[in-house]
Amino acid sequence: MAAMRRRLELESGLVGKLILAWLLVAALLVVLALDVGSILLARYRAADVAQDVAFAAAETFAETGDVEAARAVALGEIDRSGAGARLKHIDVNGREVTVVLVDRAGTLLLGRFPFTEDLTKVTVTDTASPSGG
Repeated sequence: MAAMRRRLELESGLVGKLILAWLLVAALLVVLALDVGSILLARYRAADVAQDVAFAAAETFAETGDVEAARAVALGEIDRSGAGARLKHIDVNGREVTVVLVDRAGTLLLGRFPFTEDLTKVTVTDTASPSGG
């Protein structure tokens, strides 16, 4: 009888450890899901900002013919957006303006390790031409 009781105590401790391990795995999966969602949201926001920036810069270039004025408008549009993105590159080719924005997604876990840090880097490119023709 004592051996049976001892065996049940050992098994109940094992069940508790297995439950704890599964809870830790579940918590890790939730954090990873939040990080992936954060990265996808950052990509969406950066793409939206890049579209607005490219269009504003293209409109300005069409009006002024000045690449520096287009660049200044692009930088101003980024500031107005409130996004953490920064202008990496702007290229004027004929009437089209192409902008490249970079940003970093805020994550709970993925941005904390050197081997996963690159996953949080968001780079988007957008090209626009003025609407006036």
